Amino acid sequence: MNEIYVKSLPLKDVISNLADAFDTTYQNKCNEYRLNIPSKYGEGYIRGINFLGGFGLIEYNCSFNEILKIHFSVNKVHPLKFIYCSKGSVKHRFEEADSLHSIDQFQNVIVASTAQNGHILLFPKNSPIHLNSLEISRKEFKSKIDCDLNHVDSNLRKLFRDLNAKDLFFYHGNYSLTMSDCIDSIKKTKLSGFTRRLFLEGKSNEILSIQIADYEDDKKIEPKRQILRKSELAQIQNAVQILKLELAKPLTIKELAYRVGSNPTKLQEGFRYTFGLTVNNYLNKIRLEYAREQIIIGELNISEIANNIGIANKSYFSRLFKATYQLNPKEFSLEIAKNVMQ
Repeated sequence: MNEIYVKSLPLKDVISNLADAFDTTYQNKCNEYRLNIPSKYGEGYIRGINFLGGFGLIEYNCSFNEILKIHFSVNKVHPLKFIYCSKGSVKHRFEEADSLHSIDQFQNVIVASTAQNGHILLFPKNSPIHLNSLEISRKEFKSKIDCDLNHVDSNLRKLFRDLNAKDLFFYHGNYSLTMSDCIDSIKKTKLSGFTRRLFLEGKSNEILSIQIADYEDDKKIEPKRQILRKSELAQIQNAVQILKLELAKPLTIKELAYRVGSNPTKLQEGFRYTFGLTVNNYLNKIRLEYAREQIIIGELNISEIANNIGIANKSYFSRLFKATYQLNPKEFSLEIAKNVMQ
């Protein structure tokens, strides 16, 4: 196992310390510092950038040949860390505690150590990791939060105002689809120079804004939670399979949400995110696709097809079909027969 000790702020020092530990150099482009992992230690990169007001972002997109333990330490109040794992799994430990916290794919933590104590991140061997960490220097960041914090959750309000790090803070959650999109955009951006710096600063602020909403939603009792998490997308795929298998007797949105362990609001959000459609619009889409396919096969009559997709009203079925395919089912069937004869 490799073990490295680095400073926590500014992020230039983090990258510089890591470069020394890896016996390599780092690049500086518009005050964004990037370290490419030497092949004898692994592959990928680590990069960090500081913004005004004690705000910074560090990104790990790498894999190591051996287990790597990074100790983050300072000789003053340690920064707040908002950590997001979009690939792989890492472990976190407070310097003053023994317990390890796993941060798995699509999970995040908010961590704040006490006083001058730091943090430890443990990276596994031969496992690709993508991690973003928002770093906030408490006293410098104070100027950004001097506005009204009364509408922010009381625990977060207390965290931001704990300038002398009196209290240990730990939160572990699953981040939202909105957060996932924001993190992906950071990884994928092709911007450079000044525009890249502006983009990264904007996205870092957006991450913090989304995190506050995610945290507050997590505090609610499950049936009242409305924000769909990235890790819950499997529930949407389960719902899709149920709709496809039970076309003849489709469930209500409430029943479907219950079957997959979700709630109607999150189910609708997941369908809109995945397909750009509401649950009912998606249901009608797969109904009509089935109907079209069966008319082409020609083994069932129109009434049988309508019954198989749970639509007893033939007029309604005909209107739905024509709105999508410009012909009603009978006209479509005749058109298919005509093409076969030709």
